[in-house]
Amino acid sequence: MSQGNVHVPKSRFWKLLIIEIIAVICVAVYVLIDAHDIYRWWVGDTHFVKAPSTCNLHQSSCTVLLKENIVAQFDITPKPIPLMKPLKFRVILQNIHLPYIELTLFATNMNMGLHTFKLYSKEEGVYEGEGMLPTCVMGNMLWQANLIINTSSESLGAVFYFQTDK
Repeated sequence: MSQGNVHVPKSRFWKLLIIEIIAVICVAVYVLIDAHDIYRWWVGDTHFVKAPSTCNLHQSSCTVLLKENIVAQFDITPKPIPLMKPLKFRVILQNIHLPYIELTLFATNMNMGLHTFKLYSKEEGVYEGEGMLPTCVMGNMLWQANLIINTSSESLGAVFYFQTDK
């Protein structure tokens, strides 16, 4: 029996194969860890629209036009908005369908931390979530609420302001 032309890979082949596998794993880990950064690069910065100055979340919901055909209505209950009590956040979006949107809250006149919530789709166009705002001995905190709507092609946002007492 003769072996004929059987080719056995040399050690150089195995070294290159191992280097290629390590490189692919490194790229995959980078993409998984920095997927948010890659998304930001892809869609660009979030384009924020401010709610009208007549908006008073202590009395009713507020509505903003994010862009052509896209309207967001934001509401916080109970009213008036209490501190250190459970809050319900509700957003109604027209012409956008996502599994969730993001809400960040922070005080603008004192560092009370950044509070981030995911508002999940409850029914078509309705997003809800719950959270709580901390209290401060100084009182009269001015809060900023940022809605962030990340679609596959762009990132839209709405900015709302409200004040809380002690």
